[in-house]
Amino acid sequence: MIYRIDFSSTAQSEADAAFLNFSQFTTPDRAQAWYQGLIKAISSLSEMPRRCV
Repeated sequence: MIYRIDFSSTAQSEADAAFLNFSQFTTPDRAQAWYQGLIKAISSLSEMPRRCV
């Protein structure tokens, strides 16, 4: 079963802020890879919603 993921504007803003903060301490490529990993992890909840419980 596939579940819909609602990524609220607050969550998006916090993810963006975390990315900007992280990018101050690492390379742009590493910060981008981290952000893409975060989005991928959030998206994976559509198939396995209880994995983070």
